[in-house]
Amino acid sequence: MNKLPNITDKHQRTVWLRAFHIWQHRPHKLAPLSEVIHECASCHTNYQGNYCPRCGQSSTIGRFSFKKAFLLFLDVWGVGNRSMFRSIRDLMLRPGFMIRDYLGGMQSAYFPPFKMFFLLTALSLLVQHGFDLGLNKEEKQIAEQNAENIFSPENFKQEYTDETAMDDVKKPEEVEQVSKIFKIAWAFGHTMDSLREKNPAIFALVSLVLFSLPLYHFIRHSPTIPNLRFSEFIVALIYTANMFSIYSIAGSLLSSYLLKLLAVLMIFVTFKQLTGYSKRRMLGYILLTILISSVSLALLASAGGSIAYLFT
Repeated sequence: MNKLPNITDKHQRTVWLRAFHIWQHRPHKLAPLSEVIHECASCHTNYQGNYCPRCGQSSTIGRFSFKKAFLLFLDVWGVGNRSMFRSIRDLMLRPGFMIRDYLGGMQSAYFPPFKMFFLLTALSLLVQHGFDLGLNKEEKQIAEQNAENIFSPENFKQEYTDETAMDDVKKPEEVEQVSKIFKIAWAFGHTMDSLREKNPAIFALVSLVLFSLPLYHFIRHSPTIPNLRFSEFIVALIYTANMFSIYSIAGSLLSSYLLKLLAVLMIFVTFKQLTGYSKRRMLGYILLTILISSVSLALLASAGGSIAYLFT
C-alpha cells in the first residue's frame, strides 16, 4: 500500500493526523487472555491464560534460541523488557498522556520512571564519552581562562573608568564585589551548560527541579488531574526528564540539533498533554515559571556573592 498520499494529499494527511491524535489519547490495552489450557513448565500447574497463577511464568516459555538469549542479555539493562520499548515510544509520541495513564494506575504497562532514569543516565554517559568526546582539555582551559579575564576586577575597573561612565566610577571594593558576583553567576551557567553537554538526563532533572515549585503551583489543579499531589508531580518530572534524555541522546548519536531543540519543545507538549490546559495558558504558566525561577536564582546568586565577599 502506498503511504505517500498521507503526506502529500491534504485529505489523507488530515485522516492520518486524526488517527494519530486518537491513538495518543487511547490508553495501552493488554492482549486478551489465552483460552488454551497450559501446563506450566516450572511448577506443572494447569491453567488458562498468559501467565501461571502460581509462579508467574509466561505460557510462551520454550527452548532457548539465540534471539531469546540476546533478549535476556538486554533485559539485564532493562532494554529487553517490552515495557521499556513501549515507554520509549510513548514518551516520544504521547508523553503527557502516558504519564497521566501511569499516575492513574497503569503502572505495569510502563517501565518504572526512576529505574529508567538511571539507565538513560548511564546511556547518555556512554554516548557522550564513547561517541561524542566534545571539547578537549586545552579548549576547556582556554574557555575557563577567558572567563577569568572577562570577570576579573581589572577588567571591570577599565570598563567603569570609561569616559562615558566617568561619573559612575566605583570604589575598588565595590568593583571586586561585582566581579565576584558575576563570577558566581558565570560559574553556575557554565556548570549547567557543561552538565547539559555531558549528561542530558541529569541536566533535565536538575532544571526541572529548579522550576518545580512554581510550576507545581500552577498545574496542581489542572482539568485532567484536579488534585495533583507533589509526589505525583515528582514522578511526572522524572518521566519528563526521561523524555528529554531520549531525544537528546538521539540528537547526539545523529548529530542533529533539530532533535535537541525538539527535546526542549517536547517539555511544553508533555505538560500540555498532562494537564489538559490550552496551549496559550500552558505557555503562560511555563514562561511565568521560568521568570520566577530565574529571578529567584539571580537573587540567590547575588546574595551568595555578597556573603562570600563579607567573609573574605
